[in-house]
Amino acid sequence: MPVIKVWCLPDIGESRLNVLHQELVRAVTSVSELGVKTENDMTCLFPSDMMKYGLGTEIIIEVTGLYEKPERTEAVRQRLAEALVGAVWGQFPETDLIECFVNPFNPSQGFCSHRK
Repeated sequence: MPVIKVWCLPDIGESRLNVLHQELVRAVTSVSELGVKTENDMTCLFPSDMMKYGLGTEIIIEVTGLYEKPERTEAVRQRLAEALVGAVWGQFPETDLIECFVNPFNPSQGFCSHRK
């Protein structure tokens, strides 16, 4: 399951975080090769930052837990990065810099999951 972390967000409140969450889900599900159909197939996290200075001037998106699969080519991962940056840019058009790092994951490196 991909985990999308969005770092360095300004304090925007719950309702705007919900909107951002839905935009991120739309961005990820738009890349069909990922096989992510709904928000239940991914996790979005919005970690808080200990230092408030500069929040929102640069926003970093980090994608982890994206299993390596033949259909998840470099081009597909690039489309994912661009879709995520576009989703965040749409909510924060005044931001100086938005970057996205997609880190493919090989479960043989160590992985365990339990779902109810």
